[in-house]
Amino acid sequence: MKFKPHPLAAAVLATLAALPAHAAGPAADPADADAAAPSRSAGVVVVTATQPTSLPTRIPTTVEGISAAEIARGINATDSEDALKYLPSLLVRKRYIGDYNHAVLSTRASGTGNSARSLVYADGVLLSNLLGNGATFTPRWGQVTPEEIARVDVLYGPFSAAYPGNAVGAVVDFVTRMPQAFEAHIKLGASHQPNTLYGQRDSFNAWQASASLGDKAGALSWWINVNRLDSHGQPLTFGTKLLSAGAAPGTGAVPVTGAVAGLNRSNLPWWLIGGATQPAA
Repeated sequence: MKFKPHPLAAAVLATLAALPAHAAGPAADPADADAAAPSRSAGVVVVTATQPTSLPTRIPTTVEGISAAEIARGINATDSEDALKYLPSLLVRKRYIGDYNHAVLSTRASGTGNSARSLVYADGVLLSNLLGNGATFTPRWGQVTPEEIARVDVLYGPFSAAYPGNAVGAVVDFVTRMPQAFEAHIKLGASHQPNTLYGQRDSFNAWQASASLGDKAGALSWWINVNRLDSHGQPLTFGTKLLSAGAAPGTGAVPVTGAVAGLNRSNLPWWLIGGATQPAA
């Protein structure tokens, strides 16, 4: 019996017979193709990363921080302590612009009367004044200017195992920076504070001017900053006299005018004689 192949099958067989024969062998290695391709040099590659924090991270506590970009965007910082004003559970006792000699640091665990229970550092150098404990023993905020701050980190205490025993409230570390290229900055600021408390009609003004210049040449970086602040603050306390302590008319006492009547914390009537302080910095 003879079979006649289908015309389509015959065409396929003829095509296969016409193909060149190849010896079977191992598959080509892609690495050989890469080696044969021409190579290109990328030159020097510099990878720059921001520092997540300058404080220990393997401690079971909360660490908060703020960067220089966030300070420039959201804080009108006249001095370094202003960088801390919006961090949680942290307070700098700053009563007016330029209040450098009473601006102590306090936290939820340590109030303004316990200034020695919180520590302030700049690049690991202690700025806190541990010669006393109170509102007049402030850190040396002036050692750091707002322009040179790279970031500020806060470690909420107590962790005296990582820091001295004064770290009951918190540990603050200012991380400063040095210029990587030429840069120059000029900043001018002013404030106007009208005051009509207790019938007083006066205004208290402040102004600030700062200029900074820096550059880097090879491995050497330099930075110069000049800052001037002139601030006249509002009265912080008032002279008073109880109404019952005044002299009765006809006793020969010299009558005075201008006092403002009010009530003290015990709801007793008294006279507010005038402002007892008008700080200037």
